[in-house]
Amino acid sequence: PRYSEVDGESDTFMDSRGSYLGYSAEQALSANTKLLLQFEYEVDADADADKDLGQNDTFLGLKTPLGTIRAGNLETPLRHLADPVDRFPDTISDPSALWNGDIQATDSLYYQSPVWRGVRAELAVIKHDAHNHHNGISSALWFASESGGIALASEEHVAGDYSRRHRITLFRSLGAFELGLTAERESLPDQADSLARLVSVAHTSKSRILKIQFGKSDLNQLDKYLLSAGVDFLHSPSWVSYVYLHRQEQSQDDDSHHAELGLRFLF
Repeated sequence: PRYSEVDGESDTFMDSRGSYLGYSAEQALSANTKLLLQFEYEVDADADADKDLGQNDTFLGLKTPLGTIRAGNLETPLRHLADPVDRFPDTISDPSALWNGDIQATDSLYYQSPVWRGVRAELAVIKHDAHNHHNGISSALWFASESGGIALASEEHVAGDYSRRHRITLFRSLGAFELGLTAERESLPDQADSLARLVSVAHTSKSRILKIQFGKSDLNQLDKYLLSAGVDFLHSPSWVSYVYLHRQEQSQDDDSHHAELGLRFLF
């Protein structure tokens, strides 16, 4: 259940956000080559939802010693830079509201290099429709170790809007603490550049995870921020319950408050 207060009006309702159903498989074609197949859908069974199923990462691919290539409906390399930082994915305060770059790209061809001394590269080409002659390009470079890492990403024309986006992510483990920072600059023709940033901290123990994150953006010259805090209770490797509190502000004197209580099951 989720409680929300927006513009002085409150409501309590059920929310199935963050539920997924899918199938993935690997088939060895030779000693060093595997065929990859995945179907994944977001399940939204709320009575007020526009549709019950939404397609997520769905692809056909090949994994070889020279890297992995996938074709289908895929998140972009730039979008994945938020993964080590975002502690509240698929919630009402999902940080994708801070920027325009987080899209699910259809007609995407995605290459991921092998990892060499903690370094890997990713490149995606997104085919647009016949009325849009510019294909989108998204790329990322990662360095990761057991204690943390850094990632850089850049993309152009991915959303079909002649935009350029550059994102950097830093993440670090300090004992039981996980720290992360992501910042993105977006450039559009004849418009001032916009800047978005997201910072988070999490503390993990045997039975729970305490976490907090703050995001701020001047996208489209409108100041917005997201503030979230919560705790995950780790009952087993499969079962997690959680309590989250969120505050959002789209502009001055326009804010909302939300509280979420839920269960998460992984299988």
